[in-house]
Amino acid sequence: MPVNRWWRQHPNERFWLEITNREDIGTNLLAPQVNDRGEEYWSYALVREVRPGDLVLHWDKNHGPGVVGYSHVRGEAFASTIIWQSRGTYGRQRSTSGPESAWEAPLGGYRRLRHPVTQARLREIEPTIRTLRDHLAAAVEGPLYFPFALSATRPLRAAQGYLTKLPRALVEELPELLELRQTATSEPHEEAPDLSPSPSTKLARSSGYGRQHDAKRRQAVERYAMDLVLDYYRSLGYEAEDVGDHSPWDITVRKDGSETHVEVKGSTTTREAIDLTEGEVRHAEGISTCLIVIDQIKLNGDLRCHGGRWRTWTAWTPRREELVATAYRYPLPEGGHRGRPSP
Repeated sequence: MPVNRWWRQHPNERFWLEITNREDIGTNLLAPQVNDRGEEYWSYALVREVRPGDLVLHWDKNHGPGVVGYSHVRGEAFASTIIWQSRGTYGRQRSTSGPESAWEAPLGGYRRLRHPVTQARLREIEPTIRTLRDHLAAAVEGPLYFPFALSATRPLRAAQGYLTKLPRALVEELPELLELRQTATSEPHEEAPDLSPSPSTKLARSSGYGRQHDAKRRQAVERYAMDLVLDYYRSLGYEAEDVGDHSPWDITVRKDGSETHVEVKGSTTTREAIDLTEGEVRHAEGISTCLIVIDQIKLNGDLRCHGGRWRTWTAWTPRREELVATAYRYPLPEGGHRGRPSP
């Protein structure tokens, strides 16, 4: 049976849930191409549906149970091999097989959640999860591959399967997944975007004024954060220079013959993920850099800022395996026709 790719029409549906008892969580997605009966099984077939940049949450049956962390997909799925022992009743009747055909997708940047999403936590909001599932089922024709089993006789539990499709609406429902939501943002914002905008919000963002206003808000917040950091170092007797217009870092501070490079990020919301350019990453890889993030900044209607929470990482170097692509630079191919498209 072909996979029901309902998420392909929704670019922000980038989330999956691996349900596993493996010890090497976050290494890859790996499942047989067929089940014990030699038939294609939807939960295994989903491995070949993930795309680079998708986010995979990991449900650990051994320690929890619950969602303990997440990774991002680093490349397209490919044919591989696996030594597999099925966990169902039928699978326990047979011994572990030799290598068999499998689907594999490489993962990277595994991060443990600061606050795991336990099964008990999900059971607390089971009515909400049930409502989300029902709304999705009404909008989607065909299987959802929902990550949780819901019934009238048993409390919520993980679905019987290996890989499931985790709806974006469920990710948005859990405060514990703020870092994950911000990591999956497709475009940089000084504010975390409203992932379920009202009609009035959509209208504002579709207008030129909306874009202009957002740009001015970002500039005001960024300028405020920069000025806070410059004033702080100068109050300590450092020479502090704003170099962001011509350098891949923001501030150079000097004192007693030593020099430090500072990267500054400001936001009006609580930030658990930030946007970085390739230049910022390469610079921090080569030269010791201090990262300062000032979030929770208050911004009023006339674009004046105050407050903010400071966090500092000295000798900061971003790890390549933890970077998640949210945009691409695409060289245009030859063959484009000059002028407007024909009707």
